[in-house]
Amino acid sequence: MMTADQHFPTTEISNEYDDDDASFASSAAEQLENFMINLCNLGQYVTFESDPYVMRKIVHTNPLSDAISRRDWQEAKKILTSKPSLAKATSSCDGMIPLHQALDAGAPEKIIKKLLEAYPRAAHTKCGEQNRLPIHYHLASKATAPSDSIVSLLVDSFPESTRAGDAKNQFPIHLACQATQVSEHIFALLLTSYPEGAIVRDIHGNYPCDYANWNEDAVTKEIALAALVQNDIISSSARRRNSQEIGGKFLSNPRIFDEPRASARTQKRKRLQNENFSMLNESFSMMTEYDELHQ
Repeated sequence: MMTADQHFPTTEISNEYDDDDASFASSAAEQLENFMINLCNLGQYVTFESDPYVMRKIVHTNPLSDAISRRDWQEAKKILTSKPSLAKATSSCDGMIPLHQALDAGAPEKIIKKLLEAYPRAAHTKCGEQNRLPIHYHLASKATAPSDSIVSLLVDSFPESTRAGDAKNQFPIHLACQATQVSEHIFALLLTSYPEGAIVRDIHGNYPCDYANWNEDAVTKEIALAALVQNDIISSSARRRNSQEIGGKFLSNPRIFDEPRASARTQKRKRLQNENFSMLNESFSMMTEYDELHQ
């Protein structure tokens, strides 16, 4: 990581200034100080010692991030207690904040709770090269197996997180299917919160069931596939119960007519797509019956 000194070399200002020059130097120093404090991609706290003529820079890294990176949870807890505002600070050039770091590092639940108490909005924040939410970081962490209580805590803090994809369009259910030692509770929670996540492809064209099939943890693989099958049964049953007959055709997802933001044109297009799909199904059934009769 480049430091502030590498970006902005220390500037020595000559003492041969009149009052106007001194005022200009002070103003410039103040503007540079504000700029550096707000320069998130440095991920550092910058403290300045300034006078009208000489500006010295002292750069401090976020101590909370340092403690998390060392997995010194006692120190992290102490810092959070004394300076809870540090939970809002970005800590690296990719914009990660302490909650995301802690989940990636396998922090215990008590640290996660304190970070959320200090900065609740962190549960809603995406960051890093993968553009991930905290729940993504936890499920993808190699430091520890996903925790039932932590996943529940993150979902309670931001229920919509189960419907959020990262930069690869991988949802929490995709990541859970790739992880090891994942419990039935986690799969049930993710799929209950967002059943449609089971039929979402990522940018590689893979479904959650693909990752479950490839999972080398036999126990997790079995649990994941069972949960996905059960989710499909429940979802199919719900679609049948909620089906409505429209113009002589059955629409498997009538909720498209309940979308307040969908225009009349969009609704018509969706209805026609469903009607065409139904007609194809009918044609296929007739062809199958014809083949069976003439065999």
